Amino acid sequence: MQIDERMLKRLLAMNDEQLGQMIQKIAAETGIDPAQLGINPQSIESVRAALGSIGEDELEGINRLYEDYRRSKRNPK
Repeated sequence: MQIDERMLKRLLAMNDEQLGQMIQKIAAETGIDPAQLGINPQSIESVRAALGSIGEDELEGINRLYEDYRRSKRNPK
């Protein structure tokens, strides 16, 4: 999943329940146990604030980290 400005705007437009479900889906797809995330109204608020402050350079960095993580999960050493 690539996160660009359009995707970021879609995420920010979601209500808290939808955003929480999306976070859990992304976590599950990357091998993270969604139950360990502790999704609650306060954490969703923090995630929403963090997403709202991301710039283009940070988006590129996040996408690189995500791809590196996915590659390492597919090709464990």
